[in-house]
Amino acid sequence: MNRTQIFQFAMAACAVILLIAVAVTLKGIFSGSLFGYANADKYTAGEAEISGTVRNLEIDWLNGKVTLAYHGGHTIGLHEASPKPISEDMKLRWWLDGDTLRVRFAKSGFRLTWTQEKELTVSLPEGIAFHDVTVRATSGTLNLPEVKTDTLSLEVTSGDILAGTQAKKISASSTSGGVTLHSTGGAEAISVGTTSGSVHVEAASTGALKASTTSGSILIDAEHVNSCDAHATSGTVTVNLDGAEQVNIGSTSGTVSVKLAKFSSLKASTTSGTITAELPEQPGFTAQINTVSGSINYDMALSRDGNRYICGDGSAKAELGSTSGNIRLKRAAQ
Repeated sequence: MNRTQIFQFAMAACAVILLIAVAVTLKGIFSGSLFGYANADKYTAGEAEISGTVRNLEIDWLNGKVTLAYHGGHTIGLHEASPKPISEDMKLRWWLDGDTLRVRFAKSGFRLTWTQEKELTVSLPEGIAFHDVTVRATSGTLNLPEVKTDTLSLEVTSGDILAGTQAKKISASSTSGGVTLHSTGGAEAISVGTTSGSVHVEAASTGALKASTTSGSILIDAEHVNSCDAHATSGTVTVNLDGAEQVNIGSTSGTVSVKLAKFSSLKASTTSGTITAELPEQPGFTAQINTVSGSINYDMALSRDGNRYICGDGSAKAELGSTSGNIRLKRAAQ
Protein backbone atom coordinates (compact mmCIF):
# COMPACT_ATOMS: atom_id res chain seq x y z
CA MET A 1 0.00 0.00 0.00
CA ASN A 2 1.57 3.37 -1.07
CA ARG A 3 1.39 6.66 0.83
CA THR A 4 -1.59 7.94 -1.16
CA GLN A 5 -3.63 4.82 -0.42
CA ILE A 6 -2.67 4.96 3.25
CA PHE A 7 -3.75 8.62 3.41
CA GLN A 8 -7.06 7.87 1.69
CA PHE A 9 -7.71 4.96 4.03
CA ALA A 10 -6.95 7.10 7.10
CA MET A 11 -9.26 9.89 5.86
CA ALA A 12 -12.07 7.40 5.27
CA ALA A 13 -11.63 5.94 8.75
CA CYS A 14 -11.72 9.41 10.29
CA ALA A 15 -14.90 10.20 8.35
CA VAL A 16 -16.61 7.04 9.65
CA ILE A 17 -15.59 7.83 13.24
CA LEU A 18 -16.86 11.42 12.84
CA LEU A 19 -20.22 10.22 11.49
CA ILE A 20 -20.62 7.81 14.39
CA ALA A 21 -19.81 10.57 16.91
CA VAL A 22 -22.34 12.92 15.26
CA ALA A 23 -25.01 10.20 15.29
CA VAL A 24 -24.44 9.47 18.98
CA THR A 25 -24.57 13.18 19.82
CA LEU A 26 -27.76 13.73 17.85
CA LYS A 27 -29.32 10.70 19.48
CA GLY A 28 -28.57 12.21 22.88
CA ILE A 29 -30.06 15.56 21.86
CA PHE A 30 -33.05 14.26 19.93
CA SER A 31 -33.96 11.29 22.09
CA GLY A 32 -37.54 11.24 20.95
CA SER A 33 -39.73 8.60 19.42
CA LEU A 34 -43.10 8.18 17.80
CA PHE A 35 -45.98 7.30 20.09
CA GLY A 36 -48.66 6.79 17.49
CA TYR A 37 -52.00 5.02 17.50
CA ALA A 38 -54.96 4.69 15.18
CA ASN A 39 -58.04 6.94 15.34
CA ALA A 40 -56.15 9.53 17.39
CA ASP A 41 -58.75 12.19 16.55
CA LYS A 42 -61.44 10.21 18.39
CA TYR A 43 -59.64 10.36 21.73
CA THR A 44 -60.47 12.86 24.50
CA ALA A 45 -57.72 14.50 26.51
CA GLY A 46 -57.46 14.45 30.28
CA GLU A 47 -58.96 12.76 33.30
CA ALA A 48 -62.53 11.54 33.15
CA GLU A 49 -65.42 9.76 34.83
CA ILE A 50 -66.95 7.36 32.32
CA SER A 51 -70.49 6.07 32.79
CA GLY A 52 -70.99 4.02 29.62
CA THR A 53 -70.96 0.22 29.45
CA VAL A 54 -67.41 -1.12 29.31
CA ARG A 55 -66.72 -4.78 28.52
CA ASN A 56 -63.11 -4.43 27.36
CA LEU A 57 -60.28 -2.37 28.83
CA GLU A 58 -57.12 -1.58 26.85
CA ILE A 59 -54.32 0.52 28.34
CA ASP A 60 -51.08 1.57 26.61
CA TRP A 61 -48.77 3.43 29.00
CA LEU A 62 -45.17 4.61 28.77
CA ASN A 63 -43.49 5.86 31.94
CA GLY A 64 -45.05 5.30 35.32
CA LYS A 65 -47.13 3.00 37.49
CA VAL A 66 -50.55 1.71 36.43
CA THR A 67 -52.97 0.81 39.24
CA LEU A 68 -56.50 -0.52 39.31
CA ALA A 69 -58.60 0.52 42.33
CA TYR A 70 -62.23 -0.01 43.26
CA HIS A 71 -65.06 2.12 44.62
CA GLY A 72 -68.76 1.82 45.41
CA GLY A 73 -69.98 3.96 42.51
CA HIS A 74 -70.96 3.11 38.93
CA THR A 75 -68.44 5.06 36.87
CA ILE A 76 -64.92 4.28 35.69
CA GLY A 77 -62.51 6.99 36.71
CA LEU A 78 -59.25 7.86 34.93
CA HIS A 79 -56.77 9.83 37.02
CA GLU A 80 -53.11 10.66 36.42
CA ALA A 81 -50.45 12.24 38.59
CA SER A 82 -46.91 13.45 37.91
CA PRO A 83 -44.16 15.27 39.84
CA LYS A 84 -44.02 17.70 36.89
CA PRO A 85 -46.83 19.81 35.42
CA ILE A 86 -48.67 17.90 32.70
CA SER A 87 -49.01 19.85 29.45
CA GLU A 88 -52.03 19.54 27.20
CA ASP A 89 -50.15 17.30 24.77
CA MET A 90 -48.93 15.09 27.61
CA LYS A 91 -52.34 14.53 29.18
CA LEU A 92 -53.73 11.00 28.94
CA ARG A 93 -56.09 10.21 26.07
CA TRP A 94 -59.18 8.00 26.26
CA TRP A 95 -61.82 6.75 23.86
CA LEU A 96 -64.92 4.69 24.58
CA ASP A 97 -65.00 2.69 21.37
CA GLY A 98 -68.34 0.90 21.60
CA ASP A 99 -67.91 -1.16 24.78
CA THR A 100 -64.08 -0.96 24.67
CA LEU A 101 -62.35 1.70 26.76
CA ARG A 102 -58.97 2.60 25.26
CA VAL A 103 -56.48 4.62 27.33
CA ARG A 104 -53.23 6.10 25.99
CA PHE A 105 -50.31 7.81 27.71
CA ALA A 106 -50.43 11.08 25.76
CA LYS A 107 -51.36 12.71 22.48
CA SER A 108 -50.42 10.69 19.42
CA GLY A 109 -47.28 11.98 17.70
CA PHE A 110 -43.52 12.47 17.90
CA ARG A 111 -41.86 13.74 21.07
CA LEU A 112 -38.26 14.86 21.53
CA THR A 113 -38.29 13.25 24.96
CA TRP A 114 -40.49 10.95 27.04
CA THR A 115 -38.78 11.66 30.35
CA GLN A 116 -42.02 12.66 32.10
CA GLU A 117 -43.29 9.98 34.44
CA LYS A 118 -47.01 9.75 35.15
CA GLU A 119 -48.95 7.42 37.43
CA LEU A 120 -52.29 6.20 36.13
CA THR A 121 -55.07 5.11 38.47
CA VAL A 122 -58.16 3.49 36.98
CA SER A 123 -61.02 3.45 39.50
CA LEU A 124 -63.52 0.67 38.82
CA PRO A 125 -66.94 -0.13 40.26
CA GLU A 126 -66.70 -2.98 42.76
CA GLY A 127 -67.62 -6.31 41.18
CA ILE A 128 -67.23 -5.16 37.58
CA ALA A 129 -66.48 -8.02 35.16
CA PHE A 130 -64.79 -7.60 31.78
CA HIS A 131 -64.51 -9.74 28.69
CA ASP A 132 -60.93 -8.66 27.97
CA VAL A 133 -58.34 -6.61 29.87
CA THR A 134 -55.04 -5.68 28.19
CA VAL A 135 -52.40 -3.50 29.84
CA ARG A 136 -49.07 -2.66 28.21
CA ALA A 137 -46.37 -0.40 29.66
CA THR A 138 -42.83 0.50 28.69
CA SER A 139 -41.51 1.44 32.12
CA GLY A 140 -43.40 1.12 35.38
CA THR A 141 -45.12 -1.25 37.76
CA LEU A 142 -48.50 -2.80 36.94
CA ASN A 143 -50.61 -3.21 40.07
CA LEU A 144 -53.90 -4.89 39.24
CA PRO A 145 -55.73 -6.54 42.15
CA GLU A 146 -59.01 -8.48 41.89
CA VAL A 147 -59.44 -8.25 38.11
CA LYS A 148 -62.51 -10.14 36.94
CA THR A 149 -62.29 -10.88 33.23
CA ASP A 150 -62.41 -13.69 30.70
CA THR A 151 -59.00 -12.81 29.24
CA LEU A 152 -56.15 -10.93 30.92
CA SER A 153 -52.99 -9.85 29.08
CA LEU A 154 -50.23 -7.90 30.86
CA GLU A 155 -46.93 -6.78 29.35
CA VAL A 156 -44.22 -4.46 30.66
CA THR A 157 -40.72 -3.83 29.32
CA SER A 158 -39.09 -2.55 32.51
CA GLY A 159 -41.02 -3.03 35.72
CA ASP A 160 -42.84 -5.48 37.95
CA ILE A 161 -46.27 -7.03 37.53
CA LEU A 162 -48.46 -7.59 40.59
CA ALA A 163 -51.83 -9.04 39.68
CA GLY A 164 -54.73 -10.83 41.29
CA THR A 165 -57.43 -12.11 38.99
CA GLN A 166 -60.37 -14.33 38.23
CA ALA A 167 -59.76 -15.01 34.55
CA LYS A 168 -60.05 -17.94 32.18
CA LYS A 169 -56.96 -17.09 30.13
CA ILE A 170 -54.00 -15.21 31.62
CA SER A 171 -50.71 -14.06 30.15
CA ALA A 172 -48.18 -11.84 31.93
CA SER A 173 -44.66 -10.97 30.81
CA SER A 174 -41.90 -8.59 31.84
CA THR A 175 -38.55 -8.08 30.12
CA SER A 176 -36.82 -6.65 33.18
CA GLY A 177 -38.80 -7.18 36.34
CA GLY A 178 -40.65 -9.75 38.41
CA VAL A 179 -44.12 -11.20 37.97
CA THR A 180 -46.37 -12.07 40.90
CA LEU A 181 -49.74 -13.56 39.99
CA HIS A 182 -52.60 -14.79 42.17
CA SER A 183 -55.26 -16.60 40.18
CA THR A 184 -58.53 -17.52 41.88
CA GLY A 185 -61.33 -19.57 40.39
CA GLY A 186 -60.50 -21.95 37.58
CA ALA A 187 -58.24 -20.71 34.79
CA GLU A 188 -58.08 -22.56 31.49
CA ALA A 189 -54.53 -21.38 30.77
CA ILE A 190 -51.85 -19.33 32.55
CA SER A 191 -48.64 -18.19 30.86
CA VAL A 192 -46.12 -16.14 32.86
CA GLY A 193 -42.59 -15.16 31.89
CA THR A 194 -39.74 -12.74 32.47
CA THR A 195 -36.29 -12.28 30.98
CA SER A 196 -34.64 -10.86 34.08
CA GLY A 197 -36.67 -11.33 37.24
CA SER A 198 -38.49 -13.83 39.39
CA VAL A 199 -41.89 -15.46 38.87
CA HIS A 200 -44.34 -16.34 41.64
CA VAL A 201 -47.69 -17.92 40.77
CA GLU A 202 -50.44 -18.89 43.17
CA ALA A 203 -53.35 -20.58 41.45
CA ALA A 204 -56.45 -22.63 42.04
CA SER A 205 -57.52 -25.36 39.63
CA THR A 206 -55.85 -24.67 36.28
CA GLY A 207 -55.74 -26.31 32.88
CA ALA A 208 -52.29 -25.45 31.51
CA LEU A 209 -49.75 -23.48 33.55
CA LYS A 210 -46.50 -22.26 31.97
CA ALA A 211 -43.78 -20.22 33.67
CA SER A 212 -40.34 -19.22 32.44
CA THR A 213 -37.45 -16.94 33.32
CA THR A 214 -34.00 -16.43 31.86
CA SER A 215 -32.40 -15.00 34.98
CA GLY A 216 -34.42 -15.47 38.16
CA SER A 217 -36.33 -17.96 40.26
CA ILE A 218 -39.73 -19.60 39.77
CA LEU A 219 -42.13 -20.45 42.58
CA ILE A 220 -45.47 -22.10 41.87
CA ASP A 221 -48.08 -22.93 44.51
CA ALA A 222 -51.24 -24.37 43.02
CA GLU A 223 -54.09 -26.75 43.46
CA HIS A 224 -54.80 -29.26 40.70
CA VAL A 225 -53.36 -28.55 37.23
CA ASN A 226 -53.66 -30.60 34.07
CA SER A 227 -50.17 -29.63 32.91
CA CYS A 228 -47.42 -27.57 34.51
CA ASP A 229 -44.36 -26.44 32.56
CA ALA A 230 -41.76 -24.32 34.39
CA HIS A 231 -38.19 -23.64 33.26
CA ALA A 232 -35.41 -21.28 34.32
CA THR A 233 -32.13 -20.70 32.54
CA SER A 234 -30.35 -19.40 35.62
CA GLY A 235 -32.24 -19.79 38.89
CA THR A 236 -34.18 -22.12 41.14
CA VAL A 237 -37.49 -23.74 40.24
CA THR A 238 -39.86 -24.70 43.07
CA VAL A 239 -43.25 -26.28 42.36
CA ASN A 240 -45.83 -27.27 44.99
CA LEU A 241 -48.99 -28.88 43.63
CA ASP A 242 -51.89 -30.65 45.33
CA GLY A 243 -52.44 -32.63 42.18
CA ALA A 244 -51.24 -32.71 38.58
CA GLU A 245 -51.52 -34.81 35.46
CA GLN A 246 -48.28 -33.76 33.76
CA VAL A 247 -45.39 -31.78 35.26
CA ASN A 248 -42.31 -30.74 33.28
CA ILE A 249 -39.80 -28.55 35.13
CA GLY A 250 -36.13 -27.71 34.81
CA SER A 251 -33.27 -25.31 35.33
CA THR A 252 -30.03 -25.00 33.39
CA SER A 253 -28.12 -23.59 36.34
CA GLY A 254 -29.97 -23.94 39.62
CA THR A 255 -31.81 -26.24 41.96
CA VAL A 256 -35.15 -27.87 41.18
CA SER A 257 -37.68 -28.78 43.87
CA VAL A 258 -41.11 -30.33 43.36
CA LYS A 259 -43.76 -31.40 45.84
CA LEU A 260 -46.74 -33.37 44.56
CA ALA A 261 -49.67 -34.83 46.48
CA LYS A 262 -50.87 -36.61 43.31
CA PHE A 263 -49.42 -36.89 39.82
CA SER A 264 -49.46 -38.98 36.66
CA SER A 265 -46.27 -37.86 34.89
CA LEU A 266 -43.25 -35.90 36.11
CA LYS A 267 -40.10 -34.75 34.32
CA ALA A 268 -37.48 -32.75 36.22
CA SER A 269 -34.01 -31.84 35.01
CA THR A 270 -31.08 -29.59 35.78
CA THR A 271 -27.65 -29.25 34.21
CA SER A 272 -25.83 -27.83 37.19
CA GLY A 273 -27.79 -28.21 40.41
CA THR A 274 -29.71 -30.60 42.61
CA ILE A 275 -33.20 -32.08 42.32
CA THR A 276 -35.46 -32.74 45.29
CA ALA A 277 -38.73 -34.54 44.55
CA GLU A 278 -41.30 -35.01 47.30
CA LEU A 279 -43.68 -37.67 45.96
CA PRO A 280 -46.61 -39.69 47.35
CA GLU A 281 -46.02 -43.33 48.22
CA GLN A 282 -49.61 -44.29 47.35
CA PRO A 283 -50.66 -45.56 44.94
CA GLY A 284 -47.05 -45.48 43.76
CA PHE A 285 -44.62 -44.40 41.06
CA THR A 286 -41.71 -45.51 38.91
CA ALA A 287 -38.83 -43.04 38.81
CA GLN A 288 -36.12 -43.24 36.18
CA ILE A 289 -33.15 -41.42 37.66
CA ASN A 290 -29.98 -40.34 35.85
CA THR A 291 -27.08 -38.30 37.15
CA VAL A 292 -23.64 -37.97 35.59
CA SER A 293 -21.88 -36.61 38.65
CA GLY A 294 -23.91 -36.78 41.83
CA SER A 295 -25.53 -39.04 44.40
CA ILE A 296 -29.04 -40.50 44.64
CA ASN A 297 -30.76 -40.48 48.04
CA TYR A 298 -34.24 -41.50 49.22
CA ASP A 299 -36.08 -41.95 52.50
CA MET A 300 -38.86 -44.32 51.42
CA ALA A 301 -39.19 -47.99 50.56
CA LEU A 302 -38.13 -48.45 46.92
CA SER A 303 -37.20 -51.41 44.79
CA ARG A 304 -34.54 -50.89 42.16
CA ASP A 305 -34.11 -52.15 38.62
CA GLY A 306 -31.04 -50.49 37.12
CA ASN A 307 -31.77 -46.78 37.10
CA ARG A 308 -35.48 -47.36 37.74
CA TYR A 309 -36.75 -46.90 41.30
CA ILE A 310 -40.21 -48.32 42.02
CA CYS A 311 -42.56 -47.37 44.84
CA GLY A 312 -45.93 -49.00 45.51
CA ASP A 313 -47.72 -50.09 42.33
CA GLY A 314 -45.36 -48.00 40.15
CA SER A 315 -48.28 -46.46 38.25
CA ALA A 316 -47.16 -42.81 38.05
CA LYS A 317 -44.10 -42.08 35.90
CA ALA A 318 -41.18 -39.84 36.82
CA GLU A 319 -37.97 -38.94 34.99
CA LEU A 320 -35.32 -37.14 37.03
CA GLY A 321 -32.00 -36.10 35.54
CA SER A 322 -29.01 -34.03 36.60
CA THR A 323 -25.67 -33.57 34.88
CA SER A 324 -23.84 -32.30 37.92
CA GLY A 325 -25.75 -32.54 41.17
CA ASN A 326 -27.54 -34.79 43.62
CA ILE A 327 -31.04 -36.23 43.28
CA ARG A 328 -33.17 -36.87 46.32
CA LEU A 329 -36.56 -38.56 46.68
CA LYS A 330 -38.63 -37.68 49.73
CA ARG A 331 -41.90 -39.03 51.08
CA ALA A 332 -44.79 -36.61 50.58
CA ALA A 333 -47.23 -36.20 53.45
CA GLN A 334 -50.65 -37.70 52.66
